[in-house]
Amino acid sequence: MTTNRTTTDSDRSAAIDGVRGLAALSVLLFHAWLYTRLEVSASARETTLDYAVHEGRLGLVLFFVLSGFLLWRPFVAAARGRRPRPGAREYLVRRGARVLPAYYLALIGSVVLLWGAAETPGVRLPPAELLPLFLVFAQNFNPQTVMKLDPPMWTLAVEVSFYLLLPLVAVVALRLPRHRVVQALVPLALLLFGVLWNIDIAGERSIVAGKLLPAMLPYFALGMLVALALDGRAPFGRRAAYALLVAGIALVAADALWQAHGAASRSTSYAFRIWRDLPGAAGFALVIAVAAGSAGAGTALLRWRPLAYLGTISYGVYLWHVPLLLVARHLGLLSLHTLPAIVLALVLTVPVAAASWHWVEQPAVAWARGFTRRWRRPVARRERVAPEPGRG
Repeated sequence: MTTNRTTTDSDRSAAIDGVRGLAALSVLLFHAWLYTRLEVSASARETTLDYAVHEGRLGLVLFFVLSGFLLWRPFVAAARGRRPRPGAREYLVRRGARVLPAYYLALIGSVVLLWGAAETPGVRLPPAELLPLFLVFAQNFNPQTVMKLDPPMWTLAVEVSFYLLLPLVAVVALRLPRHRVVQALVPLALLLFGVLWNIDIAGERSIVAGKLLPAMLPYFALGMLVALALDGRAPFGRRAAYALLVAGIALVAADALWQAHGAASRSTSYAFRIWRDLPGAAGFALVIAVAAGSAGAGTALLRWRPLAYLGTISYGVYLWHVPLLLVARHLGLLSLHTLPAIVLALVLTVPVAAASWHWVEQPAVAWARGFTRRWRRPVARRERVAPEPGRG
């Protein structure tokens, strides 16, 4: 019995890593297409393949939904009385150790690699005097820095904002009744706030308002709802898992087609600006539910070792692939064809991301665990929580 449970937990962990790997790979494919264009512009789409590969951008949305799910799980268990409340200091130190060292290393690397390549198509450098904004994750607040230097880093600014918000949201959740429906009001309120924010900014032309946390809150909220829905639940059966998986993939595909049709018709409908990729995010939420909540049904691809390993090193892949693509183009090493560019991007990025994981990220995470362990035992003694029924 113990062996079966361990295997299942390991399979779920591998499946979640596979989800990360898919997200990282799709973003890499999108940028390999983008930075091999003669005109480096995501709006310059001509063929069906252009429109299809462009939707690799949805990997960004998947990362947001996955963050909402993973980070809200311990707070859900605490709010529903199934485990001790996570300490704010422990949470912040661990989040900082997970994100900051690799981020700052990639930031320095981006400056070193790209600062002398300003004339290369695709390289967009911020004013030197505004570089300190990147140090405090404030680049999204200024139109001269948002989407500049290493463009994917704009999402890290959103992620860090979410990390800081979450303990405050948890205070509200911990004061509510433990019933699942009542607890759902917290992520639903965040989702509603995000939609209202996007309604308010729908007519704006500035890029800044759409790159801040409130605009992305619906994606995080959907992940939080999955965490609540799975808390304490038995694993899905095979039929339920496959039904959720098919529904999730269908929603992601429908969102991609909707967005591609709007781009092809040059639609300026407010619907695109308000709802953004919410259908795709809902689809990703269902896929994550299957990955984390099934007994392995439908997750064989996600548990494929190369994909799961790519998920393990996905943070480094995400941080480094664009600077490496751009410096390769600057040096004349990048073929202006998508498929060879994808191969080159993987060849360049995977070793760097692996080094980041093994030599920077993993040691930082291990240090944070050891450093904060002293804070956990007193909390566990003070709070008496009933043993968790069923699976962990």
